[in-house]
Amino acid sequence: MDSENIIYQRKSIRSFSSKKLSDNIIEEIVLDGTRAPSWENAQPWEVYVATGNSLENIRKQYMDSETMGKAPKSDLTIPGLGEWSKTSISNVEVWGESVKEAVGEKGTSDPEMQNADHNLFYAPAIVYITANINASEYSIYDIGAFGQTLMLAAKSKGVDSIPAFQFVKYPDIIKNVLEIPDNQKIVVGIGLGYADNSRLNNILTRREPIDQILHIKK
Repeated sequence: MDSENIIYQRKSIRSFSSKKLSDNIIEEIVLDGTRAPSWENAQPWEVYVATGNSLENIRKQYMDSETMGKAPKSDLTIPGLGEWSKTSISNVEVWGESVKEAVGEKGTSDPEMQNADHNLFYAPAIVYITANINASEYSIYDIGAFGQTLMLAAKSKGVDSIPAFQFVKYPDIIKNVLEIPDNQKIVVGIGLGYADNSRLNNILTRREPIDQILHIKK
């Protein structure tokens, strides 16, 4: 691993500090994100950012929904374990062990981790990337490329990030607060900010060995 390579410096942060992000730095990050490739340069994305009062409104409504036992229902299909390969399921299990190594035997049930989840990781800003309601699978791929480019751009400016289902599990709340039109679906939410000193940020994930995933035929 090249420690100078921005790809390896970025990791998912699960506990952000209270340090705010300026509008200017958010705009610069999103601008850099637009350099992502897309099918015939279609650029099938819209970007909505929740910060300040709008984010606190979302956070409060999320907590109220969770207290009432409201079931999550994102705009994209939630994957079930049966849809994943044995390798993917194994990787999820390994991730669970990595969480335990960082936070203790309670793992994802640890109160500190649960509180971070409920508080949307304390992120000072959340970027929501949307697509047209009729967007094709290729457009969703393009938005994935946009999201990754955006997160690498953020890290290049010293800003940490995490893409998480937690951000998008109640799309009706997000759309109402951010005034997102009905013809848009929320593809991903990405938290931005600066990591604090929480042990939650010590979670390390491994990747499959390259010889397990790469197939070169000559």
